[in-house]
Amino acid sequence: MKTAKITPSPLLVCSGGTTSRCAATGHWTLDLRKQYKQIDFDHNQKTVVVGGGISMAKLLDELRKYGRSFPTGLSSLPGVGYILTGGISPLSRSQGLAIDQIQQVKGIWGNGQIFTKNIPTNSSSLEDKIIWRGLCGAASFLGIVTELTLKTQVLTPIEIWQSLATKEQLVDAIKQAENWPNSMSLQWIWGERILVYVVVKSNCQKTNKDLTYFKKKFPCYNTIQISKVQGLYEMPPFGLPFKKQPQYKQHSEVISLLSPEWGSTSTDLIKSLSRLISNRPNPDCLIASQQLGGVSSQTSKLATSFIHRNSIWKPWINASWQAGNLTERDKSLKWLEEVWQTFEPNCPAVHAAQMHQHLPWHKKETKLAFGDWLPGLQDLKSQYDPNGILPAL
Repeated sequence: MKTAKITPSPLLVCSGGTTSRCAATGHWTLDLRKQYKQIDFDHNQKTVVVGGGISMAKLLDELRKYGRSFPTGLSSLPGVGYILTGGISPLSRSQGLAIDQIQQVKGIWGNGQIFTKNIPTNSSSLEDKIIWRGLCGAASFLGIVTELTLKTQVLTPIEIWQSLATKEQLVDAIKQAENWPNSMSLQWIWGERILVYVVVKSNCQKTNKDLTYFKKKFPCYNTIQISKVQGLYEMPPFGLPFKKQPQYKQHSEVISLLSPEWGSTSTDLIKSLSRLISNRPNPDCLIASQQLGGVSSQTSKLATSFIHRNSIWKPWINASWQAGNLTERDKSLKWLEEVWQTFEPNCPAVHAAQMHQHLPWHKKETKLAFGDWLPGLQDLKSQYDPNGILPAL
């Protein structure tokens, strides 16, 4: 990295291995999962130091020993890339985003220099605040993160409702959820059927009252499973039930969007998505969404590179195809773009949770992810990765 002789570039980095761009034909991959897997819990500060190769499953499993937790996502498979790109959790409405828990970042800039950066205080310099903003939400463009110090949360019991829903019930659920307390969040996934997945913190009397009201008013009655668990580490899988596993290897690409509340536009949006779902080119092409807002909206948009703090929904579109089938790949990616265009009036922003430098809409998604902060990020890129060793903005 110091000599800028890594070819071809960009150098790809693997922390959890759940993104399609942690490896690519003809490229070098730096796999952090073997050597950077330390976890050290500080009993006094209630913080945890984790290596850049730790999975969220390992993090949750370690923290539960101390009665603590961390707002991980709907899957425990990702690594610290989940945290560094924002980190939206079923508990984000009450605990904030994953990047809001970061206290210190250690790593290596794209120019080869080693760095340690602490969360800024009021007395910190403007330069330190700008660097911190870049690292929290866009670190993968600037450097390789080898260690994070994170705040942890008290381990909280949660209740999960999983129900099959009709399109009309989904619309009703979306409208209701936009008025829920921060202790509750709505997730849904739509393929052959629609699965609604509700997560509720159930550790206080007020929440129990909210839950009683929810059970009476919630529109989905075809309940598959109700789970009461001690924390996110026991959360049942988020996915469609009774789904047949394909007999061949699948490849996929995902685009994640962000939006304010949908309100009365939900009906027309779901109706339009229904037509696209019925024409998806592969059974594993899916549309899903999770809810944020609440506490996650209280952090200033200037504090991190996750600038869309007014977001209530994060829908994502999964395009899938049989590995090696280029015709089906083209059809699936075209389908993804059509779904994106349908979402766009409601979802004007992008969550940069995946790398897509190899796809034609990378520039568009980068602009929609970082908005008027993009020039500031590009300035940081020119300073800390001047030779473009890491993925491009």
